[in-house]
Amino acid sequence: MPRIDRYVRAGVAAAVVAAGLLGRPTAARAQSSLLLQGIADGEGWSTNNTSSLLTRNNGKPGVVGRLQLWSAIEPIPHIVLYAQGEGETGSARAQDEYAVHSDQFGVRYVGSRAFTADVGRLVPVVGTFAARRFSTRNPLIGSPDMYSLDYPYGAEVSGEFTHFDYRAALVSLPTSHEGYQPKPTPRARPAIGGGFTPFTGFRVGGSFTAGSYLDSQIAPAYLAGRAWSDYDQRVLAGDVEFAHGYLETRAEIARGSFDIPGRSPITGLAYYGEVKYTFTPRFFIAGRAERNDYPFIRPTGTSAWLAKLSDFADGEVGVGYRVTSTTLLKASIRADRWWPHTTSYMTGGHALAIQWSQSFDVMSWVNRDE
Repeated sequence: MPRIDRYVRAGVAAAVVAAGLLGRPTAARAQSSLLLQGIADGEGWSTNNTSSLLTRNNGKPGVVGRLQLWSAIEPIPHIVLYAQGEGETGSARAQDEYAVHSDQFGVRYVGSRAFTADVGRLVPVVGTFAARRFSTRNPLIGSPDMYSLDYPYGAEVSGEFTHFDYRAALVSLPTSHEGYQPKPTPRARPAIGGGFTPFTGFRVGGSFTAGSYLDSQIAPAYLAGRAWSDYDQRVLAGDVEFAHGYLETRAEIARGSFDIPGRSPITGLAYYGEVKYTFTPRFFIAGRAERNDYPFIRPTGTSAWLAKLSDFADGEVGVGYRVTSTTLLKASIRADRWWPHTTSYMTGGHALAIQWSQSFDVMSWVNRDE
């Protein structure tokens, strides 16, 4: 299954790129129903080599190039086919040297503002940052570390009313963090979220999910006589947004509880706050502070489990300048600190980064040439 999934993800990303190359004749047939847009990012990084969270390229200066494309088409009224893919390379990538993958793809039924249904690979239901992770929407260069952006397969219904919004889904993955919990085996689980907007500029919301989080390949000796799927994770999250004039603020908090074979459950807490202030239509400053008590969960070589909290904090401040309506330049500095009472092997450091983001609309190029 993992190998097949890699082929599927790469294939969908390639299909999005192909749609860009073939966009011209498609536009001629259905200009009003085809969307094809993207963002090209170039980044420069300078970090030290001590941070467990922030180090890039072993502490040496490096670069990252990234291309994101998304496409949607409405072949018949109310039915939308969509996909979003990404390719990234460079010496300062957070993980591998090169990667091409898809984050989202699926079929959407748009009945009304109050009811939309999606089937495919979905944006995570728990938390709200996933919708702002693109460089043109993120006021900083880094992202909160409290969630891994693992896009699950599933089915979801969502909608908005005058003061309320909701989302409810059956998804394939837990809201866990890569590197801190075992790689999860996909299994259906519920996820819900919603929000209340009493007046323009203020929203408060929450989300919840529960279900298995372990790997089905874990040896039976580690499972205390039970099935791997009997051990659940439960995540309850809250979020708030407030904007007034040129000030925008956001905050999220999440509490996660994990069942541990042969042991009592372990519970962790993570939260962050973010602020952005726009001085002129082109210039803004932003900051984000985060605190995490991740549960670090691993089977050991003695058929027992290591389960402890990884206690750390990180913060980032930066500035942004809109060169044009489609071009954004940002610079930031970020630092983290780990408390050794729980994780003596995890250490802090810093990261300096600059980012150039160029958004584009392929269909506007096509229509301009006609």
